Amino acid sequence: MQIEESISIMVVTQVLNLTMTTFMVATAHAILLGLPLFLLVRRKRSQVGIAACALGGIVVAALPFGVLALMSMFSVQTASSNGKPTIVNGVPTLLFWIEYIRAVGLTALSGLVGGLAFWAAMWSGSRRQSWTVVSAAALLTCGVFILPVVVRDRSCHNIFRDGRTSVSPQVYANLKVPPEDWRTLAQTFADFGRAHALSIRSDEQLRNGRSTWRSLDLCNEAGISINLYDEPWLAQVHSPRADEGMKLSITSLKPDTDWKPLARHLLGEIERAWPRKTTFRGPSGQILSFDDAMKGRP
Repeated sequence: MQIEESISIMVVTQVLNLTMTTFMVATAHAILLGLPLFLLVRRKRSQVGIAACALGGIVVAALPFGVLALMSMFSVQTASSNGKPTIVNGVPTLLFWIEYIRAVGLTALSGLVGGLAFWAAMWSGSRRQSWTVVSAAALLTCGVFILPVVVRDRSCHNIFRDGRTSVSPQVYANLKVPPEDWRTLAQTFADFGRAHALSIRSDEQLRNGRSTWRSLDLCNEAGISINLYDEPWLAQVHSPRADEGMKLSITSLKPDTDWKPLARHLLGEIERAWPRKTTFRGPSGQILSFDDAMKGRP
């Protein structure tokens, strides 16, 4: 089940995990809300038609989402969407209600599809067709839960592939490199990775044509992992965290791996291109000198 192209296995793993999560949420809606509603309607009426199934699907999907969205609003004092305020001093604006109705409406639409699918399965015709639907559902259910376990990212970019649940970097630093220099920095990492036979992976999330976060990752099978992470959205919302700069971490996953030569070489190239823009941090966030940072962490 190993997929050699690292970006492919990453995408496949994320899609499978998302599918399993979606399935679990949908199953909870169906069992806790949909089934009792169906039994109640069938008790009142001799036959449950397409209209009742469609309306039931809308209620089952939209009601929990709408209630949770309203409850989350009470804990927010200020919020905005695309630079426009949606909550001011704890009071929702007209834009909030417009987006709320749109979001609930989209959720209701998915519930409508679910209700119609339920009606189609319930009235699928012969007993043989009904068992076909049930068997297909059972096989898909098994696949949804088994595939995320079998198909996973086993490349060096997955630092938790050996079963560990936490990782502490040997070196952690903030890079106060201008955002417009990201491409140059990415090229520096790419050239460094090729020169030292490191696997390279990059990722970026765009929203409305603007980058919200982006990352670069270099690693090898010896256990060295170098990660650079940037969050441009912090500057867009004028967060104080934006002044900290990009986050650079160098991790050694195996105790017998000599990570220091690679770290010194990369940090030296960064220092030559962007002098005095690197701030090293200790485990408690304290500022360290370069020599102290290169001692690593236990």
